[in-house]
Amino acid sequence: MQKLVIAVLLVFSLVVMEVTCQDAMLAPPDRPSEFRSPDQLRQYLKALNEYYAIVGRPRFGRSVNKRSVNDAVFGEATKTE
Repeated sequence: MQKLVIAVLLVFSLVVMEVTCQDAMLAPPDRPSEFRSPDQLRQYLKALNEYYAIVGRPRFGRSVNKRSVNDAVFGEATKTE
């Protein structure tokens, strides 16, 4: 019983952490109203580049298990004919 409670608490805490940390991770960097130095501009562009590198990363394999409407209606036999 104790192991079950610990497992449930662990899963619950992981779900809460995933939901709360997701917004901060995907937020673009804050743009200053005015860049006061070239170094400040360089830091902002570096942070922006890192943001787009994460957001723009291709996500292969997301739709592997999805079936098309034609497969669901007519079956997969129509593809081979």
